[in-house]
Amino acid sequence: MQAERIIPLARQLLAIPLDDVRSDLWLWEHSERVMHLTQWVAALPDVGAGRADLAALAAAALFHDAGWAAEFRQGKWQPWQLLTRPTNDLQRELGAAMLLDEAGHLLPAPTARLAATAIRQCNDRRTDLLEARILAESEALDEFGVTYVLRQFRQYQAEGRPLEQLVSSWQRQQEYRYWEVRLADSFHHASTRQLAAQRLASVGAFLEALRTTRLGDDVRERLQPQHLGAAPENR
Repeated sequence: MQAERIIPLARQLLAIPLDDVRSDLWLWEHSERVMHLTQWVAALPDVGAGRADLAALAAAALFHDAGWAAEFRQGKWQPWQLLTRPTNDLQRELGAAMLLDEAGHLLPAPTARLAATAIRQCNDRRTDLLEARILAESEALDEFGVTYVLRQFRQYQAEGRPLEQLVSSWQRQQEYRYWEVRLADSFHHASTRQLAAQRLASVGAFLEALRTTRLGDDVRERLQPQHLGAAPENR
């Protein structure tokens, strides 16, 4: 993959410095995950079926959220605020520009241009550019995984909010069918929609486990009459 040449550079640009030694890797690791997803999503029969430019896709994925890093360096964000809301068109443009300016010389010119165009168009649900559509589906898939919980936890910790709010927020989303609507709106293809549903089920199981263990409800439920009256286990 031609884009392998720019991976070390992308990590350097997307790792957010905290001090002289430590870096916040949240933005970089998200971009790396999306890069891998684009390569697999592009191979799905009902999505890309081998028609997409994988090198351009990888490059686009690495820099599709680089606008956050650019704005961080402008002093607009604290590290914990990165990716706490959808990436806007201006940030996409900053990411495309960073790709061309910083990594364009490491890629064939057509690949770099296609990657930049995919970044610019991935917010447009009406785009016909295959690479932009695959990038958008891959980013959406990452948002539907258990990393969603980590992202929320990261934000809640920074804001001093308790774990209980993480659980109650998820419960409200279920009541208002938030994820059901997002599932229908975020994916154009049956395969990616099914994968997202599987990931969402894992998130639900994780948060249900958090609900029952946060204050020991699983132990309290063990003390209910139906449990206390159960026959003892054979020894």
